Amino acid sequence: MKKLFFILAAMMLTANVANAQLSNVLNQVASKVQSSTTNGNGVLSNLGSIITSKLIPTSTQIVGTWVYQEPAVMFTSSNALKSAASSLATKGIETKLQSYLSKVGINKGKMSFTFNSDKTFYVNYGTKKVASGTYVLNGSEVTLTFKGRKNPCKVTPQLNNGSLVIVMDATKLKTLMENLGNNVSQLSTVTSLLKQVDGMKLGIRMTKQ
Repeated sequence: MKKLFFILAAMMLTANVANAQLSNVLNQVASKVQSSTTNGNGVLSNLGSIITSKLIPTSTQIVGTWVYQEPAVMFTSSNALKSAASSLATKGIETKLQSYLSKVGINKGKMSFTFNSDKTFYVNYGTKKVASGTYVLNGSEVTLTFKGRKNPCKVTPQLNNGSLVIVMDATKLKTLMENLGNNVSQLSTVTSLLKQVDGMKLGIRMTKQ
């Protein structure tokens, strides 16, 4: 029944239903989130997820090569998710973010993060290495320190059902993109959308190679 609920909700989004209908759907999702988070399952497919300490990966789990799949939108609490229920903010941000990512070469299957057990990492676009550095997993955050870059980037990791999601606020997303050598001027539209909802985080969803 839960899977059917999420499929129907996604269909409603795709069909661009009226805001009132979408508000009702997301409010129901928010109520489902509270119970699912209590049970240790914080992931809600493309409708958004709630960040939970139960999904923080261990230093062993994060090791490996993770391939980009899609943008990720997550929320700091069920109340934050509910606050998005009156608008198309979540879907709009996903669309705008993917539009930006595509322009800088980040498409499904075309970018990857590799985390090594010696706390080094590197990032590839296709077969080309575009960045490298060191990382530290400390509590609920991963700090990425890029070689040759002044500003490290702190992100929140979530691991569930074979997907690794790293999310951050808009400022940190800009820092991450700068460290990857990308033009961040076009992120202003995404940033303005992000401000519509308190407690919303942006990032990327990856699967293990």
